[in-house]
Amino acid sequence: MKGLRAALRDPYTVSVTVLVVLAAAGLAGIIIGWRGAAASLVVSVQLPYIVSGVIGGVALLGFALGLLIIQVRRRREALERAEFDRVVRTAADLLAAARGVA
Repeated sequence: MKGLRAALRDPYTVSVTVLVVLAAAGLAGIIIGWRGAAASLVVSVQLPYIVSGVIGGVALLGFALGLLIIQVRRRREALERAEFDRVVRTAADLLAAARGVA
């Protein structure tokens, strides 16, 4: 239970979870629309399923995956920036120590 609470405090985890759920909903919309359209040979009956299910599902899936890619890149870049800052601080400390000795 503590692990779940800790995970819910992390905004990255929450946003990724929400985006994965939205992507799954988009896939569900595509599947439901496809199955509804496949159940009939009449185009006028298929069209509402395609418009509402498939197109809406593709839009939701694209939106969720696009934001997920952005979120993952931002997290990766923040971690790289933090690592770079750590290296710069360490180098500055070593340089200051070397100047103090000489």
